[in-house]
Amino acid sequence: MSDKIRMDSHKLIYHPDRVAAWQRGELIYPIEMEIGISGACNHRCIFCAVDYMEYQPRMLDKDVLIRNLEILGRKGLKSIIYAGEGEPMAHPKAPEIINATKDNGIDAAMSTNGALFTGEKAADCLKSLTWVRYSIAGATDKTYEYIHQCKKGDLQKVLKNMEDTVKVKRNQKLKTTLGAQLLLLPENKDEVVTLGKMMKEIGFDYFTVKPFSQHPSSKAKLQVDYSEAEDIGKELRTLQTDDFKIYFRSQSIENLGMEKPYHDCCGLHFMAYMDSAGEVFPCIVFMGQDEYIYGNINNEDFDKIWESERAKNIRNIFCGDFIKKNCRKNCRLDEMNKYLEELRYPGEHINFI
Repeated sequence: MSDKIRMDSHKLIYHPDRVAAWQRGELIYPIEMEIGISGACNHRCIFCAVDYMEYQPRMLDKDVLIRNLEILGRKGLKSIIYAGEGEPMAHPKAPEIINATKDNGIDAAMSTNGALFTGEKAADCLKSLTWVRYSIAGATDKTYEYIHQCKKGDLQKVLKNMEDTVKVKRNQKLKTTLGAQLLLLPENKDEVVTLGKMMKEIGFDYFTVKPFSQHPSSKAKLQVDYSEAEDIGKELRTLQTDDFKIYFRSQSIENLGMEKPYHDCCGLHFMAYMDSAGEVFPCIVFMGQDEYIYGNINNEDFDKIWESERAKNIRNIFCGDFIKKNCRKNCRLDEMNKYLEELRYPGEHINFI
């Protein structure tokens, strides 16, 4: 596995044509989308950012989505992350949707708690996934069940599913990157290194640790002190090898105490979010707020939605005081926006390279 995941950075540098078109003021289509195909979830994590959506048992219509995947593939969408407000594998047609994504020339990835992603489902669709990232918040049953608020025994089920998925990857000779992510909390800080060792033993490609970032609408209100987090990171990094990478997200922790160093959220031109009702938003932070809905793919296709005056007007709102007051700290678009800001407002002597 390459070291060039750029977990705490961005990848717009690999898409110069799209960036150049944006600089010229052209309407561009997103490079990446996040799609929540299921509103339901089998866990109730104490840190859940989208708990305010109340885990509605709605499922994105498979046929409507696949029709739009064909459109998005033609329009130049490069990737889709299946995550969203629920657990993707709660959708009964999830493997079929993932395979259809790849069939339309779009890279697919998934974030999952892993309890429903069995070896059988992995055998169906792992070949179509560029990466899978498991959310796992504890190394013991007690800690895991408290943080995930799940059924007893779910941790052992997840670990078994992880082992089975590694077997599928090896048996099918796939390049799918398998990773696990822990959100660092006081309740699990003493289990981080143990969990890293477990992921390494299972045969995963990487283990990453990230901080909690407060979602403006979330019911989960947590205060976490990360002043001693780097000590955990230092010990955890000793597990890294050529075949097993550690991503302890120190930059994300530092960003929690910083104001946004850019004026506008230009990253919204390159990304979009769709929820399990088919509604398209600028990003997941504003999911559920009607005034920020670009449109709904059950009513009109994505290209009509993206090119509409409504969508353009909403994207124009995300600037200045608005993003400082309404957006979350440590947004995943931060690094992208820093880069785009520098392109818009370069320093002096730029021709002396």
